[in-house]
Amino acid sequence: MFKALKKIPQNKLSFSLRIGSLAGTYFIFKFGLYFMAMSGFDFAFNFVLFLLCLFSFRQKTLNKLYKSFLIIFGLLLLYHDSYLPMFKPQVIYEEKGFTGVFELVSTFITEYFDFAYFGLFIILFIAIFFLNDFLKITSFVMVGFITVSALNISALSVSKEANSQAVQNVVADSADIPPQIGTADSQSIENYLQTFLELERQRIVTLPSALPEQFTPFDIVIVNICSMATDDIEASNLLKHPLFRTFDFSFETFNSVSSYSTPSSLRLLRSNCGQMTESQMYKERRSECELITSLEQLGYQSEVYFDHNGKYGDYLKTLHDLGGLKENIHDLSKLAVKYNAFDGSAIRSDADLFTAYINNVANNGSVNNITFMNLLSLHDGNRLAGEKKSQSYAPRLKLLLDDLEDFIENIKKSKRNTIFIMVPEHGAAIRSDKMQIAKLREIPTDKITRIPVGVSFLGAQRNAVGGGIAKAHKTKRIKGFYSYLAISEIVKRSIEDNVFANNEEERKTDKIEDIFYDLPQTAFIAESTNAYYMNFQHQDFYKLKGELWEKYIK
Repeated sequence: MFKALKKIPQNKLSFSLRIGSLAGTYFIFKFGLYFMAMSGFDFAFNFVLFLLCLFSFRQKTLNKLYKSFLIIFGLLLLYHDSYLPMFKPQVIYEEKGFTGVFELVSTFITEYFDFAYFGLFIILFIAIFFLNDFLKITSFVMVGFITVSALNISALSVSKEANSQAVQNVVADSADIPPQIGTADSQSIENYLQTFLELERQRIVTLPSALPEQFTPFDIVIVNICSMATDDIEASNLLKHPLFRTFDFSFETFNSVSSYSTPSSLRLLRSNCGQMTESQMYKERRSECELITSLEQLGYQSEVYFDHNGKYGDYLKTLHDLGGLKENIHDLSKLAVKYNAFDGSAIRSDADLFTAYINNVANNGSVNNITFMNLLSLHDGNRLAGEKKSQSYAPRLKLLLDDLEDFIENIKKSKRNTIFIMVPEHGAAIRSDKMQIAKLREIPTDKITRIPVGVSFLGAQRNAVGGGIAKAHKTKRIKGFYSYLAISEIVKRSIEDNVFANNEEERKTDKIEDIFYDLPQTAFIAESTNAYYMNFQHQDFYKLKGELWEKYIK
C-alpha cells in the first residue's frame, strides 16, 4: 500500500468521459430517490463525486485504493443526502442502555435499509452493465444533474416569493406568543428563538399568599407518564379510548418541550415560570418556579408515588435538588412487579399504585394533598416480569389507559374533591419519519412533544356548566398552544376561585370552564439535550446545538 502511495507522482491520472456501471447506477438511483422526495441531493458534493469518477489511476493497486475511496465517499454521501441527522449514541445509552442502542441500530437497518430498493439497485446495475456501451450512461447522469440544478433554482425563487409574502401574513394568535418576523432562514429563526427565551424569562405565575377564607379543601393529583404522546396513541388506535372522554378539559396542543424524562418532569415541577433552556434549568434551583413548593407554603401536604424506584439517571435526586420534590416516595415493597425495565429494575403495577393512593390518601382524614405520580410502564424496552422479550407498546398503553380510567372512577367514589391532571413527559416515538427512526428522540419533534393533557374536577358539586355532577358529559377541548405555565395558572385560579365551594357567593366564577378562559399560551418550541425544534413561517425546522437551523423533513 505504502509503495503504491509513493508512486503517486510517477503515475499519471487517466481521464474518460465515460463513467463506470457502478457509478452510473449510483447516480441514477439517487436521482430517482430525489425525484420521489425520498432523499435530498447535495448538488456540489455529488458533482464533485461525479467528476472524481471520471478519473482513474493506471497503476492497478493504486486504482483499487482510489475506487475504494470513491465507494466510501459515495456511501457517506448517501447518508448525508438522506434526511437522517447525525445522532449521538451516548445519549441513547444514558436513556436506554446497551440494549437500547442495539435496538435502535436494528430499527435503523429494518426501517431504512429497504431490501426492495437494494434489489432494484442490483437490477439497475445489471442493466447498465450490459447497456453502458450503447446508452452512454454519462449523458443520462449529466441530464440528471442539469434537471436537479433547474429544479433547485426554481424552488429557490418560489421559496423567496413565499417567504416575502409570509412575513406580512404570519401573526401570533395570542399576545403571549411573539410574532414571527423575517424570512425563514437560520438567522431569522435564531433571532426568534432568542426573543422567545427572553420573553419567557419574564413570565411567572404567582400563587396566592394564603388560601381564601372559608376555603373548601381539595386535593391535586398530577400523573406524569413516560412515553405517551398523542402520535403514539393514534398509532396504537387508542385515541377513542373511554379515558379521554372522562376528562372535563383537554388541550389540543400541549408542548412537553423536552423529549426525555428528567428535563420533562423538571419542567412540570417548575411550571410557575416560563420556558427556559435546559442548561438554565440545570444550573440552579429556583423555588419561586416550583409549583409543589408553592402549594406546600399554602399548607398543602405533598406525596410522591412512583411505579419505579427513581434511581436510574438520578431521576428522583435531580427532581428533588432542582424541582423541590420530596425524596421519600411511597413504599413500593407491597406492590406487585408488573415489568422489568431495560436495566433490570422493577416497575410496579400501576393498578396497585393507584389503589395504594386511594387507601392512603383519598380514604384518610387529611385535607389539601398535592400528589405527584410518575409512571414508567410505557418506557421502551420494558419486559413483563419473568420474561426476556420486551412487550410491544400498544398492549401496555391499553392497560395503562384502562387503569387510569378506573383510578379516576375510584377517586370519584371516594367523594374527595380532587383536581386530576394527566401530563405525560414525552412520546415514545413509535413511528419513524424521514429524518428520525422510531424510538429515537434526539430531535424533539412535535410528534414526540405534543402530549395529551387532560384535567378533571372530581367530587365537585358542580361541573363545567354549573350545578351537580353529570355522569355523561362532553370533554371541553382547549384550543391554542400551551405548555406548563398553563398548569400552574389552572391551579392558581382554582384556589383563588375556591372552585369546590358549594355556596356560589364563595366562588369568583359561575362556571368551572371560566378557569380555562385565556390561559397563558406558549410558542411551540421544543428542546432536547442536543437539539431545538420549531415551526417557523409554516415550515418545520430543527437545529443541532452549535449548528445552523435546517428544514425538518417529515
